[in-house]
Amino acid sequence: MNTRKLFAFASALLFVFVGMTSCNKDNLGKDGEKMLGKYEIADASSPVKSIELTSGGEYIVTKNPAVTKADEDLDLDDVWVYGKFTFINGAYVLQGFGQVIINLLGDSKAEVSIESGGWDPFTVNASIASTVQETKINKSLCRHWSFDKTHFSLAYNDFTFLDFELAGCDFTKWLQDSGDKNANENLDEKCTGLIFTESGTYAVLYDNGKINVGSWSWENSENGSLKCAWNSQYQSCFKDYRFEGSLVVDVVEGDPDTCTIVSSFESTMEKYHLFTGISYHSLKTSLTYYLSEYTK
Repeated sequence: MNTRKLFAFASALLFVFVGMTSCNKDNLGKDGEKMLGKYEIADASSPVKSIELTSGGEYIVTKNPAVTKADEDLDLDDVWVYGKFTFINGAYVLQGFGQVIINLLGDSKAEVSIESGGWDPFTVNASIASTVQETKINKSLCRHWSFDKTHFSLAYNDFTFLDFELAGCDFTKWLQDSGDKNANENLDEKCTGLIFTESGTYAVLYDNGKINVGSWSWENSENGSLKCAWNSQYQSCFKDYRFEGSLVVDVVEGDPDTCTIVSSFESTMEKYHLFTGISYHSLKTSLTYYLSEYTK
């Protein structure tokens, strides 16, 4: 594995391990009952597969490309739509998408009416997704985070040969400053934010306004170990984003608006020698993310 590919792989893994965001249950206003959560639509003819309304006033819509577009032509924004929402006269207005009206039916069921610029208005039944087990940590963790800085180190057989810090989370700029003229080919989208929700959604936001969505759950709630996965049925269409992993998260006590995430993982690299054959060498990567709550 050459150095350029190694960086591309490590920085892509970053999107996974950082994925842990916070779940802050803010009061979204006084204009009616707020039916927050994720609404999953099983109807195969629906152009929408799910709608999630977060406690931070943001929404994530998952489209159904089987209805809207051929898989081979998919881009991120053909599958997911993200933005802010407001509640007006009994309807949720999803900026950049359309209007949604939700009627609860009981037993974790709901009727969802969708009026979008892309389709004729329609109404479907939906199931309300269960929430992640609530713990002391995810009360502080579930929200929209922004990157302040990122620290990266890489050791080969216990010898550290890379150790640097980035403003934000822009590995492309670091590669370009280091003389890699092809950096944009590897990392043409820069991670700018992270969202984790009470419904188990893990989302990575990019500087071009696109969003990539996976899932998260507790691996060990006692020590704060989380795991996340890109388990979308569309992952084969987005090969650069098919990563998963786990880490232990430390929320900064006394300052609920900041968080530090340290992720360390090991991998092996094969090396062939003419006389001794194949030998295995250890690569240890450490990523530390300094995050603050997104406020815009």
